[in-house]
Amino acid sequence: MKINKELAIPLYQQVKDYLHKKIISGEWAAGYQLPAEKDLATQFGVSTITIKRAVLELVDEGLLYRQSGKGTFVMHIEEKDISKFVTLKNEEWEAQHHPHKTLYFNIVQADDELAALLRIEEGDLMYQIQRLKIQQDQPVALEYSYIPQELFPDLHQEDIDDNLLYNIFQRGYGVQLDKAKIYFSTVLADEYQAESLNVERGVQLFVFERFTFNNDNHIIEYSKFIIKQDQSKYFLEIKL
Repeated sequence: MKINKELAIPLYQQVKDYLHKKIISGEWAAGYQLPAEKDLATQFGVSTITIKRAVLELVDEGLLYRQSGKGTFVMHIEEKDISKFVTLKNEEWEAQHHPHKTLYFNIVQADDELAALLRIEEGDLMYQIQRLKIQQDQPVALEYSYIPQELFPDLHQEDIDDNLLYNIFQRGYGVQLDKAKIYFSTVLADEYQAESLNVERGVQLFVFERFTFNNDNHIIEYSKFIIKQDQSKYFLEIKL
């Protein structure tokens, strides 16, 4: 592949994007050894310095790793189901243990922004919850949840420890869930997010925003999930 030197995109970024596609698509499987940097430079028609920068950025992002005296290899990328992070309804998961560390639980008045998101009146009481989702004793996601108090008047912090909100809604209050609407975006980790998720400040994180509706088409919960990428490839499987 030759690089288009007339594009405004930096040469190293074009190389990086090409290598990234090879890895994410699975064409280069875990353990695959990349050609030597001088060979890649010849292939792309660029300098070895350009190749080195592209490769090092992919190493920093956890997609490649280097072994002294041996070369550069593709890192194992674990596949993770997106729906497990945003807790889509699944009977099998309802019976499982779901480790969460509650960082904040309080009842506050909804400001104008959150009132609009939840379709309630400004000043109405709501639960403001912040939790850390744990997998294999490691933090994987920050979860911010906002729930109208009127719908769940007796909710306490001990109810949500190591439990799914959906379990509480259905089992504790008999709420019939109808649908969830989810928005996807990314964010660069700020100091607090980096410290909570054990990542470097400024790394890219996934953001999932979830609105849950009951059978009356009322929003019963709004949650934002800040998820670290690690060496993972996320998927969403839908049964047709």
